[in-house]
Amino acid sequence: MRIVIVGGGIAAVYIANTLIQKSPQLEVLIVSDEKHPPYDRIHLCKLVEDCTCTDSIELELHPKVKLELNQKIVSIAPEEKRIFSQHAAFHYDKLIIATGSIPKTLFDISELSNAATFRSQRDCERIAQGINDKNVVIVGAGPIALELLDTLMRSSSPKSITLLVRKNYLYSEVISREALELIRGIFEVDKRVQIQFNDEIIDKEIVDGRITKVITKQREIKNPFLIFGVGIDPNIDFARHTLECAKGILVDDRMQTSDPDIYCVGEAAEVRHGGFIAGRVKECTLQADIAIANLLGDQDRVFRKEVAIDGLKVGSFLFADVSATDFNPKDSDNETILIAHKDRIDQYIVKNDRLKRFIGINTNIDLLAIKQLMEHDSVIDAAYLYSNRLMSESGRLVCSCEGVHEQELIDIIKENAITSFGELKEHTKAGRVCGRCKQDICTIISSTPVDPTEAARLRAEKVAMAQAAELEKVRARIEKYNRLHPKNQLSSENFHEALESYEMSREFNRWVSMITASMHLHPQFEEVVGESVVQLNKIPIIWLELSDCTGNSEAFIKTSHPKVDDLILKYISLDYHELLMAASGDQSESALESILHNDSEKFLLIVEGAVPLGMDGKFLRIGPKGETGVELLRRVSKKAAAIIAVGSCAYDGGVVAAEPNPTGAVGVSEALGREDIINLPGCPTNPINIVGTLLHYIMFDEFPKLDAHNRPEWAYGFRVHDNCERRGHYDAEEFVREWGDEGAKKGWCLFEMGCKGPYADLNCSLVKFNEGTSWPVQAGHGCFGCGQGKIAFDRYANNRKLEEKAND
Repeated sequence: MRIVIVGGGIAAVYIANTLIQKSPQLEVLIVSDEKHPPYDRIHLCKLVEDCTCTDSIELELHPKVKLELNQKIVSIAPEEKRIFSQHAAFHYDKLIIATGSIPKTLFDISELSNAATFRSQRDCERIAQGINDKNVVIVGAGPIALELLDTLMRSSSPKSITLLVRKNYLYSEVISREALELIRGIFEVDKRVQIQFNDEIIDKEIVDGRITKVITKQREIKNPFLIFGVGIDPNIDFARHTLECAKGILVDDRMQTSDPDIYCVGEAAEVRHGGFIAGRVKECTLQADIAIANLLGDQDRVFRKEVAIDGLKVGSFLFADVSATDFNPKDSDNETILIAHKDRIDQYIVKNDRLKRFIGINTNIDLLAIKQLMEHDSVIDAAYLYSNRLMSESGRLVCSCEGVHEQELIDIIKENAITSFGELKEHTKAGRVCGRCKQDICTIISSTPVDPTEAARLRAEKVAMAQAAELEKVRARIEKYNRLHPKNQLSSENFHEALESYEMSREFNRWVSMITASMHLHPQFEEVVGESVVQLNKIPIIWLELSDCTGNSEAFIKTSHPKVDDLILKYISLDYHELLMAASGDQSESALESILHNDSEKFLLIVEGAVPLGMDGKFLRIGPKGETGVELLRRVSKKAAAIIAVGSCAYDGGVVAAEPNPTGAVGVSEALGREDIINLPGCPTNPINIVGTLLHYIMFDEFPKLDAHNRPEWAYGFRVHDNCERRGHYDAEEFVREWGDEGAKKGWCLFEMGCKGPYADLNCSLVKFNEGTSWPVQAGHGCFGCGQGKIAFDRYANNRKLEEKAND
């Protein structure tokens, strides 16, 4: 499934990383209108101070996430499942809009050289380059304006700095007079700073694309540089003609828009019931979690607002804000309790003896405790608030998203010799959700004494221990099979002598490297993968052929380099295989019974072919006694340690079960009524997928991680379409329209000729067939999705595109 995320901010990166973490087989694409990779807007102030430190605010993006920059989306075509920029089109299966917001201005500043907003890296560059010896005017009173004011105070470039405030408060209308005066006094210590309340721009003079004078209600400011921080609007113009919108894109409590395949989160989304629009990063990530859960099939998850904790470090004061979900600043029943001491202020807003909001300046209060009071709707009184205003033993709350306190961080840093923010990742997610506290955490790390030599030793020791433990686990598994199956006389030395006699040592090593990579194992595992191949003969295997064409067996012996696979095949202990075993007739049946008796619950059962159930299974009889296929399967399966269904026919009936299915053919799982069957569908199944699954079983004493259809994710976690060499032509809308046309000669996309790669989950385009030589699409024939089972033969196996409804 291809998921496209529109947006380049924190929410977009959070969604992309979480999707890959939860479902690695997904293809995730971020489409951003920025020229820079995704970055943390919370720390844009750093770029005003130093435009070259862009790396310090860049967000960590999973390497599997694809990124398209400089692509401003202008429209959506839901019926085609495409989005369009001015230069390109992008197909999606599911679309997530996380475009955030755009800053407001009081007038058009696009053609003015000395006016800016404060929302992007480009804005920061413009501000840093334009404020030198200027009278800077910041319009706004919110957190962004205050942070920018604090940043500019540390710069010698501005001649003066005026904060233009339309009303008579800073940060919030509910802030106390005492807090307001404290904040104002801290800022106006700098003689260049003047905060003007109850003032606004009423006029301006512009000459040659430059503002020469700003006229406010109270004064005139010449030679200005104007910065707007007066609010934001949802960035959704591209969606208004396609999706239901109000102020934002309307979503339900599962974050779905009016189109069920399109989700929207964050500042661009407006919840239908109540009109809520997220304004904090934590709210955006909460919505992202809901969208991800529903997109991946969890329909029970719905969005609920949570108590919000905000923090702001400006100049010499720390600002803390905790707000209940039902807080209404205009409620006449609100009461304020104020506790002040020197440069510390704790402001509590209470309604009916319940705490609804807390605003603290340089406070010691445990904000998590405040949050819990609001969540539990606890009854409080002034005496309780006063007696509980001492700091907790864990120190101040550093990361409100993860609930991590300063002392807890220091303990982690010391115990694990942490020297960088990256090293902290495996111990805590602090600083990685909204990112606001990241710089604070970096400061704590740098100020906590750690022996660098000891830190390096601990890191090397951890890596070595983890690798040694995993490799030891694999080797122990191999030795276990040596003990369990001593009857087979093949040794590692004999195997390699055989390779030498075939003069294939180098080829075998290449094969081992290839299959190790295909199984998504570290290159260090090549040695133990090679050892595991030697031990394949130690697993007794019964291979039953039911209603099939023997194609999966043939795939082993009809490769471009048959010697390697043939050699490996000989060393797999195929104790019973009707096609390949030397014995026949009564002798072969005796071999089967011997395995069932002597190796009960030790052998692996591999089943190739569908299971006919029609006429009580009489469409298929096997052996001298005329036993039906389903009877044989049920009898043998009872004593198997595990069962692998190889091929699409064994998966769900495949071509044998195609309409009208007169034999009543089904797959192995359905025939046995079991959900623990390992499925390796394909027509035929690539030998790599069979051998790789067996090797994983040897090395780890378990089968690899499976998807919802019990298929190994390492082999079936990829959409054919996403790794096809013709994929670029699909995105460029370059299609073969007729066999033999110019597009066919140039190797263009076969989608218009009925290729079903977009609907198929299999690794054919990665591992290919015949020792990686080729695969159908490379040879010029569209994929028909054979690994999807019988639907491929009922609906996909033709040279026609699917009807639109088939995409649902």
